Amino acid sequence: MRGSETQNVLLCTINDGGNISQILATYAFYVTIRGMGCNPVIYEEGGRLDTKISEYIRARCCISSDMHVHSSVEEYLDTFDIMLTGGERKWECRGDETLDTCFLHFGREDAGRIAYAPSFGDGCGLPLGPKNTAAFLLKRFDKIGAADIGTLSLLDTEFGISADEVCSPILLIDRYPHFDIGEIEGLFIFAFFEKYDGRKHAAVEMAEKTIKYRVEDYSMDSANAFHKSVDEYLNAVEKSSLIITDSPAVTQLAIVYEKPFILMISRKENVFHFPLLANLGLEERIIYAEDDIHEKKYLCRKPIKYGAVSARLRELRLSSARWLEACLAAKDHL
Repeated sequence: MRGSETQNVLLCTINDGGNISQILATYAFYVTIRGMGCNPVIYEEGGRLDTKISEYIRARCCISSDMHVHSSVEEYLDTFDIMLTGGERKWECRGDETLDTCFLHFGREDAGRIAYAPSFGDGCGLPLGPKNTAAFLLKRFDKIGAADIGTLSLLDTEFGISADEVCSPILLIDRYPHFDIGEIEGLFIFAFFEKYDGRKHAAVEMAEKTIKYRVEDYSMDSANAFHKSVDEYLNAVEKSSLIITDSPAVTQLAIVYEKPFILMISRKENVFHFPLLANLGLEERIIYAEDDIHEKKYLCRKPIKYGAVSARLRELRLSSARWLEACLAAKDHL
């Protein structure tokens, strides 16, 4: 930092304001970095924070669009000592996002550049020209940490970059503040699917018949995507008795709130996107859509012994926080 000034950190972590994973990851970054004595600001670019879901961080965090009214965007961005990117599919260049915003090709030349748990989605689909540009920009990062084996492998094989392993940003904090909506009472199963299909519906029906609890379905269909808030999702997670999902983010929330869960995925999916379950000894909680779902019917009733899981999670969280803190401290001379 400059003298005794607090470091200004720009969080460039969102390319889809309707993605609950990116919103929660950004909030976790914000809280963690602020707790380290820095001054984080979330970069709003392209109006991506105008959704029902993004209201969560707009109400709780500092946003760049509220702060550079007396200077140009370029002048404002030059005030940041460090820029951090990361979160689900942040390197996928979704929508109208450019390589410059994905890979931090802006701001001061001497500003620190950190990537914490970014993801290429299902793989690096950039054409040759943009891919070469991305390779050049990636070399400018001071440190890169990845939370899944897929990203670690892609960085190595496609870009020749060795990255460190960190936990998902959603796991950096142990609770997410939210309003108690008060609309859900009694015992229920919380179902959340990003991509709903017949096999997933059958798994929910099996759970409903097995434990005789009603189902509250919060899956990301068009209605839920535009009309439910993060507070409503968090409220449902916290009050649920069982969570059934295909979402890494909701699986992580289940672990944070120490809830029994079932992760429903296909064997065709890149399972290396879920190393967390292996690290915490929770691989048993996966049901593969191609298998006979009734073979794991017992999971509907089987609790998770969160004593041992939480101890391992604390170790992962602590080591990842130390990695991030060391990255920030490395730029103290600026």
